[in-house]
Amino acid sequence: MRDRLTRGVVDVAIAAGAIGLGLAGAGVRSPVRTALVLLFLVVAPTAAVAGLLRGFDHFARLIIAFATTIVILALTALIMLIAGVWSPTGGLLAVAGITAACAAVQLPPVRRALSARQAAGRSSSSALTDPAVDSPAKGMAAEPGRHQP
Repeated sequence: MRDRLTRGVVDVAIAAGAIGLGLAGAGVRSPVRTALVLLFLVVAPTAAVAGLLRGFDHFARLIIAFATTIVILALTALIMLIAGVWSPTGGLLAVAGITAACAAVQLPPVRRALSARQAAGRSSSSALTDPAVDSPAKGMAAEPGRHQP
């Protein structure tokens, strides 16, 4: 029950933030837009990153995800300032893109594809470490100070 309530609050906050993002993209100037954009900048990246941290308990996920959100926001602004392309709307869109990428990785088809790729990588690397596979250097110990050809 608590998880559904929390998820519902996060979903509502992300939807409100997305409305603020749309208002910002449309150029609407309003105090409501500012509040909605700030809500988006705090909640959306935090929720997207928290979804990637499945191995941690809820409190640790929240702390790590929020710290990551601060890093994402700071690095986005820093990179834009250094590159000389600072724009509040551009920064907002960059953060929205990073958030969308973090959220897209969590979609079931993407997770299945990543799991299949990881399993294929494990099976090919197990042939390299399998002791049953004969290697030409097997049994040849190098003497100290001597290089093998």
